[in-house]
Amino acid sequence: MKLIQTVLFLVLTAVTVSAQANGNAWCADAFETAQQEKSTTAATPALRVVNAGGRVYFHSAPDERCRLKGVFVVPNDRLEVFADHGAYTEVIYWHPVTGAGTAGWVPSARLAEMRQMLGYINSR
Repeated sequence: MKLIQTVLFLVLTAVTVSAQANGNAWCADAFETAQQEKSTTAATPALRVVNAGGRVYFHSAPDERCRLKGVFVVPNDRLEVFADHGAYTEVIYWHPVTGAGTAGWVPSARLAEMRQMLGYINSR
């Protein structure tokens, strides 16, 4: 199952990057650099949740200039985390109804570990 998720993640990432970075050499280069330098989170993807503050846009590479138009998650959405690179985290979001996956990079500061978010919810 882990192998299938990893392969699917890589395919979704490649499709997202090729579709969105079309003609944008900067984002393609930033993506390739991140793939070589990123630090993987764990052997098994970790779960994080989008914290408060509105929409969090996906990026085709870990750089603000590579934001994907109209591709975002909202507070309390759960994301599988694969790697960190600088101020960004490589994630995949599985839509709870359709099961469709969206892969890319999001700002790390907008994510909380599941246990941190549970503590926040329980304190309210």
